[in-house]
Amino acid sequence: MLVLVVVIAGTALLVVDRSDAPGVPTAVPEAREGEADFFMERAIVTQYRADGTLEYRLTSDDVRHFERDAITRLAQPRLTLHDPGRAPWQMSAATGTLRRPPVGAVEETVSLEDGVVLEQTRQDGEQIRLSTPALTVYPRRQYAETDHDVIIDSLFGRTTATGLEGDLQLGMLTFHSSETEPVHTVLDPEQFK
Repeated sequence: MLVLVVVIAGTALLVVDRSDAPGVPTAVPEAREGEADFFMERAIVTQYRADGTLEYRLTSDDVRHFERDAITRLAQPRLTLHDPGRAPWQMSAATGTLRRPPVGAVEETVSLEDGVVLEQTRQDGEQIRLSTPALTVYPRRQYAETDHDVIIDSLFGRTTATGLEGDLQLGMLTFHSSETEPVHTVLDPEQFK
């Protein structure tokens, strides 16, 4: 009988002791609420097409991913879009974000901000350079757009516009204007000699 009482008392003590222990947290502590889920320095992200060819390469000095918002923040991002048989498009900015698509969606976006530069140097040496405060890029489609002012410098001269849509795969740029700011192009006279 004494053994039975000792076993029951010991079991009761264990149950009481475990109920006082802290449980597994079910929510993120308030002190950790705004922190990244993961962090990387000098990161390189390489994306390939289904056929194994290189689609794009994204490098960033600092990467912070926030799972709850499905967003990755980038510092000093550099994005290179590759298309077999064509010169790559290279982009850089001070900051940016990468948004992966939700499950079932097809397309991710890279938003570049603060001193965005988009360049392509073709094999014949011809170069095009676009600068703007912000640019949204759809790497899979090789498409870029902005509703900010843009300056485009090329072999032929300089064009300014209040926005842009660009099919980078085809090299076709559509410029936007406003009532007060038309698309303006200054041609380089050296091209006509």
